[in-house]
Amino acid sequence: MKHITYPRSSLDSEPYWDGCRRGELRYQHCGACGEVVFHPRALCPYCLADALAWRLSTGRARIYSFSIQYLPLRPDDGDAAPRGLGIAEVDEGFHMFAEFLTDDLDSLAIDDRLEVVFEQIDEQLVLPKFKVLPR
Repeated sequence: MKHITYPRSSLDSEPYWDGCRRGELRYQHCGACGEVVFHPRALCPYCLADALAWRLSTGRARIYSFSIQYLPLRPDDGDAAPRGLGIAEVDEGFHMFAEFLTDDLDSLAIDDRLEVVFEQIDEQLVLPKFKVLPR
């Protein structure tokens, strides 16, 4: 049986995962060029400065793109499908891949408003997901 591979923490990403464990969505901001940076890194990908600082997101976003996954990742996990997956455009200006939580997957639409929620996977891993807000 194949196991799901979850993200690993690194020196650069540990503040992000610490935030998730506390129910906070964090991103980086470059003090040199002013760009928003996400995924966590040691250097700004825009200007290569090491002037990255962590900021706290409001956790509000919109659906930028999505797909509905009808097959489970593992044969023994049929309850995990179908589910909405896609790219959330977070209000602070970065994009992230996430699961979209809703009771009506057929109603998912580009630009639907979202709010971050956190799911405890195990003792160390908490994943951000996005709840679809009413229109």
